[in-house]
Amino acid sequence: MKNTITCQNCKSENDFYRLNCISCGALLRNRVVNLDLWSTLWQVIETPTQAFKNIVFAENKNYTFFIAILFSIKLTFNSFFVKSNLGKGIDFQNYLGMDLLIGIVTFIVVFLLAAIVQKLTLKRFGVHTRFKDNFAVFIYASVPILISFIIFFPVEYALFGKYWLFFNPSPYMIKPTAAYVFTWMEVLMVVWMYILFILAGFVQSRSKVFAFASATSLILILAAISIFIPYL
Repeated sequence: MKNTITCQNCKSENDFYRLNCISCGALLRNRVVNLDLWSTLWQVIETPTQAFKNIVFAENKNYTFFIAILFSIKLTFNSFFVKSNLGKGIDFQNYLGMDLLIGIVTFIVVFLLAAIVQKLTLKRFGVHTRFKDNFAVFIYASVPILISFIIFFPVEYALFGKYWLFFNPSPYMIKPTAAYVFTWMEVLMVVWMYILFILAGFVQSRSKVFAFASATSLILILAAISIFIPYL
């Protein structure tokens, strides 16, 4: 496994994220200081591979934690939905705030750990990455879930109210056609996120096998957590 950039001046190999050659100090690429939120989000949609490269190159990973919080809120809502589907309802009247906090913290910790694991795993194969790069590309790869939160969720709540998350009665009984349509749209957003995870992993590793394995593992972990988070 190899992910390096060759210096045009002295021909030495450097880690992919390097700005200057470690041997001669020559400039290896254009400097990226900050990320513009909207242009970066749009680039993730339009040209994700280039977007992830720019995220890795950026000295300041702007808005990463802000997006992580929004992303984790939506994943927590998805978890409520999944648990309700499985007959494991949430006590939203007494513990909604605490359960929401549990979900947000859990999902953020998962992504922090995923960034660490990716860094250590790639290091064993001779590929050097930075923790902050791994975390940022994972978070920005969550754009589909962010879109779902901003666009789909308000409509879902307008149609079904709290019953979209807490089945009593089930949204499939209230407006079955709309409920199934939005369920499949949510599934498609998760599939899209999975594809972006693969592309993000490939940018960091240049290995299709690693990228696929990494993305699959992360999606399965997120799915398992959505089911097994011990809400109050």
